Amino acid sequence: MNNLIFFIIKSLIFFNLLIYIIKSFINKKIKTIKVCLCSIGKNENLYVKEFINHYKELGYNHIFIYDNNDINGERFSDVLMQEIKSGFVSVINYIGFRDKHNSSQISAYYDCYKKNNRNYNWLSFYDFDEYLELNFKNLTIQEFLNDKRYKKCINVKINWVRYSSYKEALYYEDKPLQERFNKPLLDHISNIHIKSTVRGKMKKNYWKDSINPHTSFVSYKSCSSSGKTVESQTPFVVPPDYEYAFIKHFYTKSFEEFCQKLKRGWPDITDNIVLINKLINENKNNKEKLNIIKRIFNFTVP
Repeated sequence: MNNLIFFIIKSLIFFNLLIYIIKSFINKKIKTIKVCLCSIGKNENLYVKEFINHYKELGYNHIFIYDNNDINGERFSDVLMQEIKSGFVSVINYIGFRDKHNSSQISAYYDCYKKNNRNYNWLSFYDFDEYLELNFKNLTIQEFLNDKRYKKCINVKINWVRYSSYKEALYYEDKPLQERFNKPLLDHISNIHIKSTVRGKMKKNYWKDSINPHTSFVSYKSCSSSGKTVESQTPFVVPPDYEYAFIKHFYTKSFEEFCQKLKRGWPDITDNIVLINKLINENKNNKEKLNIIKRIFNFTVP
């Protein structure tokens, strides 16, 4: 009887020790995965801290910010001294830069992958109005990407969910972006778009010869958020796959902020006059909105 009890105790100890070793191995494996975020921005000082804190909470190891502000404009370093000193954020001077395709964004992505892909297992390429959400409480980006469903994936394509609409608010408010705009527009046509998180240590730069900031034209195996194989060379996943993750896309924010966004332009668009005229036309009977347009664009509105 004593021998049986002793054997049971020894078996329990061995079993618990085995569980501990397995858990330690899994945790160590997760911790060794390093994930960084590459972003390029202009006039984003009002939002950059919230953006950085969001990705820090998800477990990202580092954020590379390409500063594409105007020569006489604001600087990310003006509001990010603490984050830069801590080593969590690097700011790269890309002021006034445009490549042969007139796109500073793709050029910055190429540069970020080239310089950092050897040091990180995965690199995400998201804008300042894009907030990744993982559909499990307290899940880190390392745990998410370490899942076996992505074992053979080179690019994990995460769908947008549009969260912002200038129909909801006219003016900027000094509140967190995710608090100001918290209603998803699940039926919005733009939700088929994706943004990319790309595996590091690849022989060919993922962004080589790309003309689209959503995805590359390099034929690498791509997966949706649930790990399903998707077309590698298109910037869409149709229908959107929200099973394990999605990206909150605060595209317009308030009407005032959307006008400011149109004024500064997109990284790959220099002439927004068509969009501006469309905005004027849509709001020709709204005096308050027309006054906002007049103030921001500094021209007479009929």
